[in-house]
Amino acid sequence: RIPARMMDEKGQLIVALPPSRPVTIGQILFFYGIVPLMIPAILAFKCFTNKSFLISFPNTSKSVYSIVNAATICPISREWYFQDPTLLQKLWQKPSARAYLDEATQQPRLEYQMREGFCGSATQRCILRSFGLCPDTLPSQNQRESNPIPWCEHISQIAKEHSASDNELDLSTRILRGDVGYDEFLSSLREGLANDNVRIACNYLRTALTGFEKIRYIPTNMIFAMLAGHFSPILGIIENHDIDGRMVESDNPFVAIFDTNHKYNGTYFVPARRLYKAVKAVDLWNNNHRAIVFVEKTNS
Repeated sequence: RIPARMMDEKGQLIVALPPSRPVTIGQILFFYGIVPLMIPAILAFKCFTNKSFLISFPNTSKSVYSIVNAATICPISREWYFQDPTLLQKLWQKPSARAYLDEATQQPRLEYQMREGFCGSATQRCILRSFGLCPDTLPSQNQRESNPIPWCEHISQIAKEHSASDNELDLSTRILRGDVGYDEFLSSLREGLANDNVRIACNYLRTALTGFEKIRYIPTNMIFAMLAGHFSPILGIIENHDIDGRMVESDNPFVAIFDTNHKYNGTYFVPARRLYKAVKAVDLWNNNHRAIVFVEKTNS
């Protein structure tokens, strides 16, 4: 049984909040003055210099807008399962989630991102901590970990450099892009979460789950809603047969994500099909699907 002091009254793991950072006038001017000019200019340059990007961008941008708009009408935060205490209770009994609890010290092995843009680095630290590395010895969070390919290279490198010399942590990684079929996506999730040596990071379009959270007609809000991806660790999966008294879609279990952005209050649940769409959503910057990343400890 998990010590009560580790959980709040809603069944969420208690994770220290990052220090608050007041918004400066410079930041406001940058985000609402410079960004609406800079981002369209960059995209126009990519269209001008890359023919394939020019051809695909209209359709991919329409597709992304469509999924975000649909999520605005029906965001996961309004659904019964979003942060349901009963589902949370079931989650914390699963080995895949308990890997992120240090029951000896009664401390979480999860942390929130220190600021916007640090989600990839925060996810790396969560996963490395779940493998037993000390947070004090790991590199501080940074803004460079936004692409799955270098993300994989860096987490393996950090593991080697910051594990004990007599107990080196060797990690292998595998990227599964959102252009695979749903059945492969779900079976891979199940297989990874069932393996005690595997952790899963999710690179997804969060607004495909939450919708437009700010006024979409303000250019900066529209830009970030459609272009800004997110990283967070996946903690577990609650199968349909584990859910009592609810009408649920077959073969569409609930996937538990610990959102590294503290404003989402920790762990929430997403139907697997809906998460699949958020991973399948094309990253408009590089015209590629987002991904889930499997991180496996290869040495015992």
